[in-house]
Amino acid sequence: MSSTTSTAFQARSASFTLLLVLTASGCASGSQQAGSYGDNARRAYVEALDEFYDDDCFEAEPLMRNVRRQFPYSRFAALADLRVADCNFKDGKFAEAIEAYNQFVRYRPSHPEVPYARFMAALSNYEQIPSEWLLSPPAYERDQHYAHESVRLLRRFMLDFPTDPLLPRAQRMAAAAVKLLAAHELYVANFYFDRDHPRAAAGRLNTLLRSYPGSGYEAEALYRLGLSHVRMKDPKGARMAFEELLQRYPQAEFAAMARDELAELGR
Repeated sequence: MSSTTSTAFQARSASFTLLLVLTASGCASGSQQAGSYGDNARRAYVEALDEFYDDDCFEAEPLMRNVRRQFPYSRFAALADLRVADCNFKDGKFAEAIEAYNQFVRYRPSHPEVPYARFMAALSNYEQIPSEWLLSPPAYERDQHYAHESVRLLRRFMLDFPTDPLLPRAQRMAAAAVKLLAAHELYVANFYFDRDHPRAAAGRLNTLLRSYPGSGYEAEALYRLGLSHVRMKDPKGARMAFEELLQRYPQAEFAAMARDELAELGR
């Protein structure tokens, strides 16, 4: 599922990195040995960062790994690891990126860039959600592993970091993934219903309503849930579904059909 990703790492990390670089420059007045180590680490990182911001990960990634190898006790080692993860992301190596972001969070749980790493791990999953293109099946008919994982990670991110600047973007991504998952559940439910398996259809529709609120498919799901109960010869369950539809979505296109179904049940 394509999204605008070119500024995700730049906008978030540039200000933090600049602050750290300036702080390191101002704190170089310790012993000659300590100052030299810190200054060398800073210079090596800035050199690698220049390549990174030029979108040249071919040059930037080995330079970042060199920072991590030569200056493992500097503050720039962690940032270098994060930029390596970003290079994997930029290059479309999403599995490697996810592992690198997860390792960053695992080994540096108190680092200020943990929210960013958490978001990027979610984004790396999100980018693998199937997209629609000519002659391909609709996205909702295909495997939804990455959509499920995206929703799980994004919901945790939104819960853990409610004031993070990336929150609005996470909310938009989560909404898009939830809509796709709901469409998939509706597709499977219709498949079962059309093949005279109303109980299986009702199960998928209940999953949609329970797990994907705000998807935009609730009214249709309630209507089809009512039809499934009608076919199961369960008028009570059907009436509950149709009445809930009318109560929650009285202006929906399925409301009139739900009223007709209720009239039939009342006869």
